[in-house]
Amino acid sequence: MPINRRDLHDLLEERSRPAVERPIPWESLRTRVRGARRRRFTAVTAVTAGAVAGFAAVAVVASGSLLNLRGPDEDGHIAASVAGQIPAQFQEADGTVYRRVATATLDAPRKKSVTFDVEMRGKPLAILADCPTESMFMMPHVTVKVTGVSKVFTLSPAPSLSAGCQSNRPVDVMPLPAGTRRATFTVEAPKGFENVAPHERLERWRFGVYEWTPPATMKAASPPAEPPAAFGGRPPEFNLITKKSDTWPAAREVTITVPNTGRPLAFEAYCGGDIADRLSTEVRVNGRLIKGLLDCPAAPANQGGAYTDLGGPKPRSQKTVTIQVRLVAKIPEYRQRPGTLTVAVYEGPR
Repeated sequence: MPINRRDLHDLLEERSRPAVERPIPWESLRTRVRGARRRRFTAVTAVTAGAVAGFAAVAVVASGSLLNLRGPDEDGHIAASVAGQIPAQFQEADGTVYRRVATATLDAPRKKSVTFDVEMRGKPLAILADCPTESMFMMPHVTVKVTGVSKVFTLSPAPSLSAGCQSNRPVDVMPLPAGTRRATFTVEAPKGFENVAPHERLERWRFGVYEWTPPATMKAASPPAEPPAAFGGRPPEFNLITKKSDTWPAAREVTITVPNTGRPLAFEAYCGGDIADRLSTEVRVNGRLIKGLLDCPAAPANQGGAYTDLGGPKPRSQKTVTIQVRLVAKIPEYRQRPGTLTVAVYEGPR
């Protein structure tokens, strides 16, 4: 018996609702995946260390295929579902819902790239990769084009899948022009090495493109993680002297002023919650811009993981040092998602 596209969509939605209403334990899965990847990376590092010096850069060849999730259409695409690391729908801790709208496969080393269209409904997009490697040198490059627009769009806040592979979560696409109804994605194989070890060769990458919707009612942000008490050797070269946190989006910046004691200064700035690695920061010291629009990382797992060294002693005429870190949301919907910003200031030896 024939079934039209709308009836098929309604049937699939009805059958999948029980699974959707039972949230995936996403945080615990991420923790397990990160642990497994760290163990795998540690095991292969010793094998590859001596071989890297002789590698010569060449283009790596890859191929891809598309599965459109919206049912049969004029292009002949068929409905499909992908299990495993590319779920049809999931929810992040802050209540934001991600719904898959397309999938693609970059099947290296047979061809170089895969290109596919994604229909849009006015919501922001993100791409989730099932990463066979965490090597930053082997990350495919993602670009997005819109008909009639000369600008080429990429990922945000950094044009790389690296952060998504490390955390096993989607990486945002830069905001597309208002009114966009279809976007063309291209995933290209990275520049690689001619004689890479077998476990470092480009493999079969799978991707899911998602549209996401922030929660209707914003949750309270979780308490921020504590910064390291010290970092930089034994004994520590830098010790924590002060810290300050505030809650996004009610507060957009954190400012700390410390006395100029003549010792070197350093600071860490990081974000908590699901805004980590997704918002950008703009940093000023005594009013002077020193860092503009870098991503705001998650709390450092190691001592001094993301610190900025402000250099040696400041002039004696400078009685204080003021550090201002401002958060910038390139995607407006992040103003509906909670998080925290923490700035920690450290003092070094004379």
